[in-house]
Amino acid sequence: MASATTPVLFPTLGDARWAYTNLAAEARSDPEVSDLSPNPLNDPDFCQRWVEADARRKEVDFTYGGYMEPRDHLWRGHYHHPDLMRHTAVDYNVPAGTPVTAPAKGRVLRVVRDPSFGGWGGCVFIALANPYFAAGYYLMAHLAHVGLPTAGDILVRGSQVGFIGEPRENGVWFPHLHLQCFDQTIYDRYAPALDDMDGYGPNQEAINPHMPDPTALGAGLHR
Repeated sequence: MASATTPVLFPTLGDARWAYTNLAAEARSDPEVSDLSPNPLNDPDFCQRWVEADARRKEVDFTYGGYMEPRDHLWRGHYHHPDLMRHTAVDYNVPAGTPVTAPAKGRVLRVVRDPSFGGWGGCVFIALANPYFAAGYYLMAHLAHVGLPTAGDILVRGSQVGFIGEPRENGVWFPHLHLQCFDQTIYDRYAPALDDMDGYGPNQEAINPHMPDPTALGAGLHR
């Protein structure tokens, strides 16, 4: 059954069942991964199977979540500094190849194709036509490198943005969509090299007013 937070980002998954998940908490509580070294969750194929098993336990098709989760344990051994592992976005954990559409009207600012380890993969930076809370911008990352829009394109809700990428092109992550909002302060800090922006911040930063929770945007509740 659809809820207020059911995403509108995936037109081919309209009948899917969704549940919120906290992957950081799940990793700490799962004895099969919590204390293993090296961390098996840094293997994108293993991580995908683990995330899919989490969805089955919750009796849904797919999961989403992650906004402001401290993920220093989840991604221990990854390239991120362990003190800079607060996740500033929502992840939608869906298979590679899933079509992705825009949740609101906006203009494409920049398109990136970054396959490097820990990178954005295919990433689209978008200026919203109407600000979302204090944020005038958002990005969609870990996409495939084909089927992306072009800088300057005008998107409306439902416009094709791309497809979920395989690990070989999405930054070597398990397949998922990373949706992140940001305001003018963050834009000014990184422009013109928006790809230098990260999806993580300091662990002690439990609230980030410059990057509001994008869950309602992903649910299509912003126009």
